[in-house]
Amino acid sequence: MEAYARKHLGEVVGARLMRELQGFPCQGLAPSEDGTLSRRTLSVSRTFGRPLTDLPDVTGAVSAFASRAAEKLRRQGDAVHLMTVFLSKSRYGLEPPPYSCSAVLTLPVATNDTIELVRFARAALKRLWQPGNRYTKAGVILDGLEPEVQTQLSLFEPAPVSEKRAKLMAELDALNRRFGKGTVKLASLVLPPGKVQAPWEGQAQWRTPQYTTRLEDLLLVG
Repeated sequence: MEAYARKHLGEVVGARLMRELQGFPCQGLAPSEDGTLSRRTLSVSRTFGRPLTDLPDVTGAVSAFASRAAEKLRRQGDAVHLMTVFLSKSRYGLEPPPYSCSAVLTLPVATNDTIELVRFARAALKRLWQPGNRYTKAGVILDGLEPEVQTQLSLFEPAPVSEKRAKLMAELDALNRRFGKGTVKLASLVLPPGKVQAPWEGQAQWRTPQYTTRLEDLLLVG
C-alpha cells in the first residue's frame, strides 16, 4: 500500500497521505493546552554547498538535520513517531531519474531525544543510499507530532528515553542556548581537526557578514 502511494502520488506526499488515511495527522497546526498553535510537521533540510558522493559526508548532513529537528521538538514540547528522510539529485546533471528518494520510518515510541532521532535517521539513510550518485540536497521531516507529556508507550518496546537521558537533553539545550548553537553536540557531528566546515555546508566565502552576532564580522573604522 505504501509503495503504491509513493509511486503514484509522490514520494513524501504519497507517504503522508497514506498516513493521514490511517489516522496519523501529518499536516497543519493543532491547538495546544495553552491555546497556542503547535506544528504537526517539522522539517530541516538544506541544499549542499557542492554535490556529495561519499556516504560519510551525507551521513554527517542527515545527522545534523536530525539533531536540529530534535532541538526544535524539545523547544515546543513535542515528540514524534513518524520520520521521513529524503535525498535529492540535480535534475540538470547526468544522473538518470528518479531525482528524489525517501524512506519513511514509524518509530516504536514517540520521542524527541537527539540520540534516538539521529540513530533512526542514519538507519533510513542506509536504506536510501546508492553509490555513484551525486546528491545535492537532503532533509529530515518529522510528522505526527504530539505533546511529549502525552506520549503513549508501547507494550512491546522499552521506554526510549530514561529520566537520566531526558535530563541530559535538557542540559545540552541549556548549554547551547547560553554559549551558542552547536557548542555541545554528538561526537559524530564534530569536524575532524583542520576542517572549518562540513563538506555539505555552503561556501563560507559567499556568506553575508553577521555584523550583529559575530565579533569577527564587525567593521573596523580607522
